[in-house]
Amino acid sequence: MKKLILFIFCLVSVASFAQSDKKTCSLIIDPDYKGSIAVYNKPNGKMIISIRQNYKEEDFLTFNISSQTTGFFYGTLEYSISGKKIKGWIKKAKYVGIYARNYSVTKLNLYLNPNLQAAVSSVIPDWTNQLYQVTSYNKSWVYVTIVYKGEIKNGWLSPDMQCSNPYTTCN
Repeated sequence: MKKLILFIFCLVSVASFAQSDKKTCSLIIDPDYKGSIAVYNKPNGKMIISIRQNYKEEDFLTFNISSQTTGFFYGTLEYSISGKKIKGWIKKAKYVGIYARNYSVTKLNLYLNPNLQAAVSSVIPDWTNQLYQVTSYNKSWVYVTIVYKGEIKNGWLSPDMQCSNPYTTCN
C-alpha cells in the first residue's frame, strides 16, 4: 500500500511539474523605443502608470507575460538593472518583442503551430539583429512577425531560438 501511495504521489508531482512548464514567457521592450508604455488595470481599462526606458542609466525594460487577450498582454514589466517591477496589462505593439538567437544556425524556421513537428511557415535565411514583434504566446513559444529584406515573415518561434536580453545576443 505504501508503494502504491508513493507511486501516485510521484505521478501527481511529475504531472504537476509538466503542466506548470513555462506558463509565462519572457520578452523585451525594444531598447530603441523612445515612447512611453501605458500600463492598465485591465484590457481597455484604467491606466495605472505610464513608463519609459531609462536611457540615462541604460536600464531597459523586460516583460514577463502570463496572460493575453486579442489586443493586450498581462504580466510584469521590469527594469533590467534596478529591478523595479510594475504589473498590469499593456497593448500588443511593435515594440514588444524578442530577438532570435540563430547566429550559429544557417537558417531560422518559424512554424505554423507551436511545436517542432509542425510545418514551417517562414524561413529567415540568416541572423538579423532586428527585433521580432511578438503578437501571441503559447507556453514558451512566441508568435512573431518581422520584415526581413522587405518581406513579411511570421510564425511560431521555438523557445531555444529566443533571446529576451536587451544587452546581449544570448550566445
